[in-house]
Amino acid sequence: MVWESHDAIRRRLDGERGRIEKRDGAAVALAYPSPYHAGMSSLGFQQVYKLIQASDGFRCARTFLPDDAAQREVTPLTYEDLRPLSHYPIIAFSVAYELELAGLVSMLERSDIPSLREERAEEHPFVLAGGPLTFSNPLPLAAFADAIVMGEAEELVVPVLE
Repeated sequence: MVWESHDAIRRRLDGERGRIEKRDGAAVALAYPSPYHAGMSSLGFQQVYKLIQASDGFRCARTFLPDDAAQREVTPLTYEDLRPLSHYPIIAFSVAYELELAGLVSMLERSDIPSLREERAEEHPFVLAGGPLTFSNPLPLAAFADAIVMGEAEELVVPVLE
């Protein structure tokens, strides 16, 4: 079972302005551990999306917590590829505040990816975490992220992915 139907995701994408179509480059799942409208209201999340899409070697596939809390028990899909997070080599989370850690854990667990860094193996995606939380209190992310990106996205996103 998936979080949102393919049709619902496509309808949402059709209504977007400023979406950047890209099919070449290594796929990176860009995850926001809150619903779509919260993620798309985040200028930082949008900036990271644009930076990845503008890079030569990478492309971005976004995913969010579902709007409906009842759907949070099923597998999340990325919007651009309609694939589960477990199919990506890198998952980059943008985390704004501590309460979103529950969404991060849920997204990983519903994707059959161990939420704790120490429980993941080589075959699991590499989990990056960045966002406003890393400026104020990055320590809670340490148990879940393989790497934490601290600093301005403009300078770090593509070099960290490389």
